Amino acid sequence: MAAANPVEFWGCKFNDGMGMEDLMEWTEEWGEVVDDLPDDGYNAWVMTPMFKSNMTDLDFLWVGAWPDYASMGSGLGDFFNSETGSATFAKFVEISTCEIHDLYSSVQVRENSGE
Repeated sequence: MAAANPVEFWGCKFNDGMGMEDLMEWTEEWGEVVDDLPDDGYNAWVMTPMFKSNMTDLDFLWVGAWPDYASMGSGLGDFFNSETGSATFAKFVEISTCEIHDLYSSVQVRENSGE
């Protein structure tokens, strides 16, 4: 069986006066902060609902994945224990309220053959 990797999901709503443009501007700043960290194994996606049973529950999902659990631990520590990481996350909280924060163990069961 393939090795598992951690994947986090943040389910968020925009705070009053905030929207996708604010989030995308924030991702530029966030990306610069993350790029300067010792462990750069974190990948992230912003997903918006196209269809779901309750379309008003969430405005977006933030999905982040690490290659392994050691990278998750060091990456979270590096980000949240740094002054710039904490300040950057505080700006994320100004933009959105995330009532969902889940961590899943992910195992790849199929790889595209590239054909």
